[in-house]
Amino acid sequence: MTKMGFQDKIFIRISIAFFGLFFGATLVFALAEGARAAVTPVLKTNAAQYSRADNQFVSAVVMDSSSGKVLYSYQPAKKWPPASITKLMSALVTLEHHQPWDSLVSVSSKDEVGGARLNVKPGARATVRDLFYSSLVGSANNTTMTLARVSGLGTSGFIKRMNQKAKELKMADTVFTEPTGIMETNMTTAADLAKLTEAAFSQYTIRRAASTMRYRFYERPNSLLHTLINTNHLLTRDQDIYVLGGKTGYIDEAMYNLAVKVKLMKKTVPVLTIVVMGAPTKQASFDSTKALALWAWNAYDWSPSAAQLSLAH
Repeated sequence: MTKMGFQDKIFIRISIAFFGLFFGATLVFALAEGARAAVTPVLKTNAAQYSRADNQFVSAVVMDSSSGKVLYSYQPAKKWPPASITKLMSALVTLEHHQPWDSLVSVSSKDEVGGARLNVKPGARATVRDLFYSSLVGSANNTTMTLARVSGLGTSGFIKRMNQKAKELKMADTVFTEPTGIMETNMTTAADLAKLTEAAFSQYTIRRAASTMRYRFYERPNSLLHTLINTNHLLTRDQDIYVLGGKTGYIDEAMYNLAVKVKLMKKTVPVLTIVVMGAPTKQASFDSTKALALWAWNAYDWSPSAAQLSLAH
């Protein structure tokens, strides 16, 4: 056996100390998060109601991610097409039923349903991981259909599982008729989408893909490079809001929808889950979401003393 040198011993001691500090800090952070998670936010007595004067949408929900308390809602039960936010449910089902991430699968002409798509010819191949990212980053309908087709469930079985999953998440007013969101026959509510947003972004794989600004991969067999830019401009262009995960959605019948989990970039604030549906423009969906977030962070008190005072009354 080779004797351990002095430098090796020093390296091991430093490594042990480093990992001790790292895991200690992680534990402290986890305990702090757990303590905060027990706090239910309380509306401040002097807080003004949120005004929709400059922020148009058909329905909206703002929820405290830790406690699950709804902080603001406007027509939360109004049925509305989710558009491409449907892909969050498709992503959840894909995580349950998919081939290995590095498996190569072919995109078929049968996967073409219109709308946003990855620009590939039928027969082009990509990994399951690349297709998953193109679905969530670029909101590509054809690759979402490919993932459903190769899931082992078949497309019809995949859609059936989407609706089963919706029931499991207590999304009582939601029906999915296809995996991409291209059809207005997909139907949900802002309240249900808040539940889906929480469930989807509790999954690291979905959260990471949905918060990726730019994703590049090579198509097979011709090594054609594809570059995908995230459709969520809060992620790519806003300097104040930190997006932990988000998904945009648009079809003519739904106008512009957005579902996100957010916090502030430069301040420690609670994480919010926000759904905005039926905004008249894409920018309006981003502006309304940011305005709702800023209002909630200012209008509510997350301190334990405020929560205890509320319970006492």
